[in-house]
Amino acid sequence: MDALEGLETGLEVLEPFLQQHHFGFDTYETIKGSSGQFTFAKYKNEHKQFILGYNYSVGQVVYQYDNLQLSHDIYLNQLGLASKQRFQDVQTNNKLLPFTYLLQDFKFLVDDFFKGECVKLKEFSILHENIITEYDKKAREGYNIQFDNLRIGKAREEFKIKNFKRSLQIYMTVEYKNLISELDENIIAYCERNIARSI
Repeated sequence: MDALEGLETGLEVLEPFLQQHHFGFDTYETIKGSSGQFTFAKYKNEHKQFILGYNYSVGQVVYQYDNLQLSHDIYLNQLGLASKQRFQDVQTNNKLLPFTYLLQDFKFLVDDFFKGECVKLKEFSILHENIITEYDKKAREGYNIQFDNLRIGKAREEFKIKNFKRSLQIYMTVEYKNLISELDENIIAYCERNIARSI
């Protein structure tokens, strides 16, 4: 059984439930990656989308409302149902088992996603995005601090070889001023005096 045939057979397990909740098949989208071909099956119901990624087994399950989305794991975890979750991203010889487990998990999402207005999905998606944004901000900040420390080191090197103007220019590019020590302040003051004398 090839990958697409396996996906189509598995979707037959889910489709009665999806159709019952007015989700119609939308499209297949295939992406080639390092691990081979990955196919996404998409089902739509107005603003809602159910997306299932498959590569010889179910790999990714996403619930989407407009541009807000959550993975199956995060959705159930945020609902406090992680311990009851049947579908796990586990490879198995029984190709229909992940679809069966997924169908069993759908019961936890009926009120919010399949029948409801996706209130929890929207809330959790925004929360998740905020966490990622904050993590990204902190990662960038750490990265920028590293660069500022490198700049300070370079400014000190330029000072040692009496390139006062260049040293001062580099110090002016330091974003995190709290990294500038008393030694650096003295170097900056010396450079400014030396440049002023040479004008």
